[in-house]
Amino acid sequence: MLIERLYTPANDEVVYHYCSSETLKAILESGRIRFTDINMLNDAHETRWGYDVFEEAADRLLKRSGISEATPRIDLSFIDSMDKIISPIQLIAHPFVACFSAEHDSLEQWRAYGDDGRGYAIGFKVSALQNLPITLLKVEYQREKQVEEMIRAIVATYVHHRDDDPTTKQAEFQLDCSLIATFMIAFKNPVFEHENEIRCVHAVNVDMQGDRMRFVDRGGTERGTKDIPGETIGFQVRDNHFVPHLELPIDASVVAEIIWGPKNQSASGNMALFLGGLGISNVKFRRSNVPYR
Repeated sequence: MLIERLYTPANDEVVYHYCSSETLKAILESGRIRFTDINMLNDAHETRWGYDVFEEAADRLLKRSGISEATPRIDLSFIDSMDKIISPIQLIAHPFVACFSAEHDSLEQWRAYGDDGRGYAIGFKVSALQNLPITLLKVEYQREKQVEEMIRAIVATYVHHRDDDPTTKQAEFQLDCSLIATFMIAFKNPVFEHENEIRCVHAVNVDMQGDRMRFVDRGGTERGTKDIPGETIGFQVRDNHFVPHLELPIDASVVAEIIWGPKNQSASGNMALFLGGLGISNVKFRRSNVPYR
């Protein structure tokens, strides 16, 4: 399901997190990366965008608009059965995300996330990030490609399940629809294309007991083998909003590189001493080449 969005990096690949000096210090001293509720990110239409893509793809299939004659005809009842799982999925498995970029020296990201060029970009080894209980997704920004991918996912689900006995295959159908709901959060508005984002996703359960609702992190597995316990969900107040987050532990070896922003004139010697005191070594240093001041 939407397999194109799964990110499979090369062994030595590095992704970058733009941040302020204070955030770099907090990440490296704590040995943790913060994951934030997807609804509280910078894109106001973050979660709605992917669902809109699902609706457009479904509409084209139902109306046979631009659809090949070889494509099976899918009726509204099947689309509705998918929608009953996809639309409320955040009330079951709620995405928390950490955002990285394949771009190491992006002016737009220095401005938006790197303290207006005064901060840093931390380069993380993707192979080490994969030890976390996460799914890595490569974001797609072109709307037409998003819709085409979703059409293929809906058709594949239909072909897989059109002859199912509902009493025996419902769990498998729910899993396939849940995967679509997860992968479609890697669809974003084209205005963010410069971010070239690699999205790190960790799903958290929503526990409902009467009128009580809370997040519960049940952990996950490291590369599908080693069990990893869940983390506590915290809340930060930002612009009067209560922002849920959790922090996943990282190993010191995950840091491959640190890049100074274009306005950051701090000395590299003290950074080396700071990292050495934390037991972090073999980190490459370099400075931005962006002419921004």
